[in-house]
Amino acid sequence: MNRRTAFGTAVCALMCAASGQQVAAAHLLPHTLQAWERYLPWADQKNDREFRDPQRFLIEDDLPQGQRVAIQKQIRMGRVVVERRTGVVPTGESFSIPDGTIHHWWGAVFVPDITLERLLRLMQDYDGHAGRFVEVERSRLIARDGNTFRFSMRLRRTKAPITVYYNSEGEARYVSRGPGRASMRSEATKIAELEYPGTSRERELSHDEDWGFLWRAVAWWRLLEVENGVIVECESASLGRSIPGWLKYIPGMTGYIESVPRESIVNTLTGLRTSAASFR
Repeated sequence: MNRRTAFGTAVCALMCAASGQQVAAAHLLPHTLQAWERYLPWADQKNDREFRDPQRFLIEDDLPQGQRVAIQKQIRMGRVVVERRTGVVPTGESFSIPDGTIHHWWGAVFVPDITLERLLRLMQDYDGHAGRFVEVERSRLIARDGNTFRFSMRLRRTKAPITVYYNSEGEARYVSRGPGRASMRSEATKIAELEYPGTSRERELSHDEDWGFLWRAVAWWRLLEVENGVIVECESASLGRSIPGWLKYIPGMTGYIESVPRESIVNTLTGLRTSAASFR
């Protein structure tokens, strides 16, 4: 019995023992999606305000000086720094995610010995993302309209003992923010978890069938050219299932749901930094 089958069997056994309400929590329900659609405009508006503020550009610009210095020291040493994104929900608003979880993180990396123009060309080379980024198995540019790109990717997300595959499509829009500055917003327009990946039985699951690890995803990028390289920040918000009590007993499940979105930012920024060294 392979990992996928064994894990699926454990899930099914626990789900059969769970109440109907708990089983329903694995589905993308209308009120969960409505909460996400309420949250996302707040995140977009916060980013737009920060992009347009002449006194700041990077997320780290809003942090206390000591924290900024620590982040700069770490990324200059080649490390990726990841923090939770906060301050999205406006003051005074009551907000919750029924039957779901929003994972919102941001990360920073310093890409040395590269210009902003060349780094943008690397990011926009969607036909070449497979092999550069550990989670991307296949990638293809579907269409380009000026600075807007549509692309498809086959993704593999792993945290032992769980590996999940997705067919995805997305749209990314790049914007110049003045000399040495650029931003990008990308949104997944399709996320389909795969059953029996890599076999003749492979098929895409609907959100009424999948395990609910990843239902929606949006990312905002900031790129600032500095001496000897480019500082890159990637902010990611994603919607997935909540973690009912019975699910916590499945080995690896809690760790997968809680840590994979964070680790995905680390993987992406690490791949960007590594790939830039050989990209021409």
